[in-house]
Amino acid sequence: MKVLIAEDDNASRIVLQNHLQNWGYEVIAAEDGYQAWNVIQTSRPEIILIDWIMPGIDGIELCKKVRSQSDKNYIYTIFLTSKNEIDDMVTALDNGADDFISKPFDKNVLRGKMAAGARIISYENEMRIARQNAEDAKAKLEKLNLQLELTYKKLMEAAHSAGMAEVASNVLHNVGNALNSVNVSANIIIEKLAKSEIPNLLKLADILKEHSDNLADFLINDPQGKFIPTYIFEAGNHLVQQKNEILENLSSLIKNVDHIKEIIQMQQFYAGTGKQQDCVSLPELIENAIAINNAGLERNKIEVIREYEDFGNIFIDKHRTIQVLVSLIDNAEHALTESTNEPKQLKIRVTKADNNKVKIEISDNGIGIRPEDLNKIFSKGFTTKSSGHGFGLHGCQKAAKDMQGNITVNSPGPGQGTTFTLEIPLKKIEVKNEKYN
Repeated sequence: MKVLIAEDDNASRIVLQNHLQNWGYEVIAAEDGYQAWNVIQTSRPEIILIDWIMPGIDGIELCKKVRSQSDKNYIYTIFLTSKNEIDDMVTALDNGADDFISKPFDKNVLRGKMAAGARIISYENEMRIARQNAEDAKAKLEKLNLQLELTYKKLMEAAHSAGMAEVASNVLHNVGNALNSVNVSANIIIEKLAKSEIPNLLKLADILKEHSDNLADFLINDPQGKFIPTYIFEAGNHLVQQKNEILENLSSLIKNVDHIKEIIQMQQFYAGTGKQQDCVSLPELIENAIAINNAGLERNKIEVIREYEDFGNIFIDKHRTIQVLVSLIDNAEHALTESTNEPKQLKIRVTKADNNKVKIEISDNGIGIRPEDLNKIFSKGFTTKSSGHGFGLHGCQKAAKDMQGNITVNSPGPGQGTTFTLEIPLKKIEVKNEKYN
């Protein structure tokens, strides 16, 4: 576990560093507040030992700056101070400190407080990962539900026209069973997170803070304190078990999602390639595609820039168009997530092309594409993602061609972003003799 010591006294800093390294911590030392703040921004330590009085930025101000980074992982903060007044301790806690050690410090007290901080950070990291997995599963489920809705409409149209209503019923029954399993797994994960021991551990941390001056005596002689070591051991076992159960249910959820995909892909094969035209507002359709990807866009702090030329309602293949848009936006999200460029921006621009087609440009300032990969990007089975299968962009190109349109890609190179351009025929609604033509 990475620890920062922010202490301007050279002797104290060396003693602290030797103790922590002997106990297995990865230690970074800073001589003043400015140097400590730079380390926090670049190296992200998990525990900080802060001296109250330092050159540049003092301990209280440094603690405030740490707590202002609400979007970062939590950093456990322990004050090193010779101040023993209750008001000083309250000031430190009010400004974001988790604990404090009085100078001159006792080696055993230091080790105990570091171990408590390490446990809390470990529990917080486990719960953060579990929450992230649950959010990802929820976003995946939302996308899947929309795909199911779109597939259901196409499936029923194809089934009725080809006399395949029974086939459609059987496929939807299988999808329903798999979707029920997905919902059960998701609900179990939510229930496990709701019953977490983390809130109780935070209360325990407050109790330990209240008795930090006589911690050893409190743990040995106090009727309440005697039970704390046993509780910590039991809570640790509970959290390990809870983590394993959550991972097991996430694995089950992912397997069921993959099963549903296989069912959908199989039925799409049998459903054929109808050419239904829908009367839609293109900006509204694009917003639906953004909403499907919204969880990932917000989580990764991606700014969406919109430039829509509104043509009114037009006739297009709604299902194929939204399939392409969702895939391209998802592709841009991955490119931005893997990039270090800031700010992360996704731009969607709608204009009329010269050949009476509508042009939709989806641009990002993400990782870009290597020149040698541009000609292969739409090839079946080709992917630049470690977890990709090479079907997404190939499917987009096929869908565009089915709509008598086309899709192209342009990228100046690695680190310089990418633009995908979808062009499809522009068929406006014209009114003549009170009928649509």
